[in-house]
Amino acid sequence: MGKAKKRSFKTCINQGGAMGSLPSVYTRKEALNFVMTRIKANDYGPETKDMITLFGIKAEELSEAGASYEDLLSLKSVLR
Repeated sequence: MGKAKKRSFKTCINQGGAMGSLPSVYTRKEALNFVMTRIKANDYGPETKDMITLFGIKAEELSEAGASYEDLLSLKSVLR
């Protein structure tokens, strides 16, 4: 994680809210795994969307990780 992303991530964790239950350090691969587990559980809530935008995860990465076309359509407002 870069300095700015680490700062944003820690701010989200310290304030609690949607991302209060996450560890203080996250790699991009862990973030992708987190998003994929949420997608498979049909949870498209704020935690999932925040993680996608924070790490800049693209639709191509999600499809390679196993997301279906319908999943990607439901997240199209967040994906670039």
